Amino acid sequence: MERPARSLAVVAIAVAAAALAACTGAPDSTPQPSLPTGITAPPPTPVATPTPEAPDVESQLPAEIAGVDTSGWQQIPAGDGAVTFRIPADWSTQEADGGLAILRGDGERQLGLVQGPDTGDGRCLDGSGTAVSWRTVPLERDAVEVAGAGDASFGAAALQLDGQWIVSVGLLPTAEAASPRCPIVHDIGTGAGDWSFGSETIVTGSGPGAPWAVGSLEAAQAYLGTEEFRIIRAILMSFEVVS
Repeated sequence: MERPARSLAVVAIAVAAAALAACTGAPDSTPQPSLPTGITAPPPTPVATPTPEAPDVESQLPAEIAGVDTSGWQQIPAGDGAVTFRIPADWSTQEADGGLAILRGDGERQLGLVQGPDTGDGRCLDGSGTAVSWRTVPLERDAVEVAGAGDASFGAAALQLDGQWIVSVGLLPTAEAASPRCPIVHDIGTGAGDWSFGSETIVTGSGPGAPWAVGSLEAAQAYLGTEEFRIIRAILMSFEVVS
């Protein structure tokens, strides 16, 4: 009677072993996809770093500046939001050495904003660094109020460097705007540091300032009657220290 019982136990153990083998993770003989020799897996796609948003600034100036309605213009912050100015809706800015270049709607540079500008050594030089004869003719002056700037003005002048006439526009101390001499330097000290805002920091009519070179004194004087001059004057007079 004991032998039949033992035989049943052996059968039960064999059935259990077979069931266990069916449940275990035996090696899978199915071939897995692989990369061809010499080809590596592409690197993981980098996560894009969000572009920091420009600081919000609130202007205290009226919509009308120098007779131009700027209510539809862009308010541009600079210097980490320490200063601001306005440009027409179809104009733009791009980063430049020490600050921003202000571009007309067709992409041509018109003005530059520079923080802590190099104002030269006081010599009257042309674009190549050569000392030349000069002549200046004041064209227009308008007082501006900039926090910490004291007595500052928008100034327009015609500068002749060795026969080449240049239109100069920008912010500078009132005395220099009233009686411009070479070198004409657009630079004002403000509550947010020194800033140059104008056609050039040191006017030479070369390099970025080349568009301001004109054929004659009469051409420089005539420019003041254009709509573009009115827009540029309003841009420069919209300069404001906000912090």
